[in-house]
Amino acid sequence: MFRCTALIVLLAVAVAGQTAPPSDRSLLDPGVWGVIYDVPATKRVTVKRDIIYFTSPAGAQTVDIYSPPDAKGGVKLPAVIFLNAIGDRPGDQVKNWGIYSSWPRLVAAQGMVGISMDADGERIQDSLKAVFDFLVRDGAKHGIDADRLGVYAASANTTGSWTYLMSESVHKGIRAAAMFYGSAPPAGPLRRDLAVLCILAEGDLAGFGQNLVPVWQRVAESRAPWTMVFASRMPHAFDAFEDNDESRRLVMQALAFWKTQLEPVPQPGWTPSAARAIVSATYGNDNQRTADLLIKYTADNPNDAQGFILLGRSLQQLRRTDEAVAAFERSLALKSDDMRAHGGLGQIRLTQQKYDDAARHLSRAIELGFRNSLMYGQLAFAQLALNQNEAALRSYEGAFATGIPPGANTRGVAYFNMATAYTRLKQTDKAFEVLGKAVAEGFNSRASYENDADLAPLRLDPRFASLLKRLSP
Repeated sequence: MFRCTALIVLLAVAVAGQTAPPSDRSLLDPGVWGVIYDVPATKRVTVKRDIIYFTSPAGAQTVDIYSPPDAKGGVKLPAVIFLNAIGDRPGDQVKNWGIYSSWPRLVAAQGMVGISMDADGERIQDSLKAVFDFLVRDGAKHGIDADRLGVYAASANTTGSWTYLMSESVHKGIRAAAMFYGSAPPAGPLRRDLAVLCILAEGDLAGFGQNLVPVWQRVAESRAPWTMVFASRMPHAFDAFEDNDESRRLVMQALAFWKTQLEPVPQPGWTPSAARAIVSATYGNDNQRTADLLIKYTADNPNDAQGFILLGRSLQQLRRTDEAVAAFERSLALKSDDMRAHGGLGQIRLTQQKYDDAARHLSRAIELGFRNSLMYGQLAFAQLALNQNEAALRSYEGAFATGIPPGANTRGVAYFNMATAYTRLKQTDKAFEVLGKAVAEGFNSRASYENDADLAPLRLDPRFASLLKRLSP
């Protein structure tokens, strides 16, 4: 929840969201309102209050522990800790706010243990460390599995919580963190061993919520196991104040997130499949794993042409060229009309400057249906190398028709190469037309235009000097 020196916002909820406030508190006090989702089992949750977990210079710091109605002695359950990373003021304990008394109750109603906590505001990191030390030390006494923990932090609480969660001393039993409408984690790589549900409320976009927008890039760079949710139409602290089904779905998503991360996943009744693992590795672009799995698979399944095609593709990406050629050729021996095998062989032969073979295999791949701009463009290049200029122009037209991506090294290069073919065919006007398009696409390497031997006839034309003026020095 958010607390600053100028304004204190008590984002609190009461059990079932509708409990009447104390007589001395106005209904306009945000601290009186409850979480906007409830289930009948919350009424049967048991609570142990004010259990000391840490004694700081400020005094005893305590936790409240909410256990499921059917919790059995001796059974350790996963738990969710509702982090207090802002500290308490005299007479105003965060764990007594409605949001921190109803959320853990709701968690307990789902079969986990919910925990709310006090904290010494002068020693936040000490308090956070101490609460997890307590759970390691005494958690089993309260039916808590300290190796299966989740956390919740919201608004201003996220700042100190991130500091702890990203520290070297963090408790390794924390497996899942739900971070609601708060701050971004500290700079640097994100943890790959911590599942995070990060919710950005639309109402925060005009303010501090902007710091979460660039986090997507960090998640991708870190390969971190995050789920990022944009809470459209939701205000800050929607789980306390926005009494509608959209908000309730977000609460339910957080509950499901904790249960999914902290409880065992039901195992299927089938035996794991090597073939399925190969498909997964292929779709994950993990070429080394794909190749390793396929080498064994093809040895066990020597008549599976598909296996040799996938093996050839992965070996090709690993630049194990001779092995890739052997795999593609084995595939064609089993199934001579596979477009992917022809395409793969054609690409390899192109890099080896074996242009006759390259053109033959690439043409066959296209005939069989492998029609994309890359296949057409590579075929065109092979045809240019063979001085098959008219055929090369038709292939480049096919490449443009199937959608060469814009850019200097894609469409720009294609236009430049087409100019080579037109020049050889003595179609000067067409050559200048496509050279102009190459420049427009950003292919402006002056050396290429001035030194390419095939363009020599164009350099005597006044239009060439005009063209050079459009290029980089």
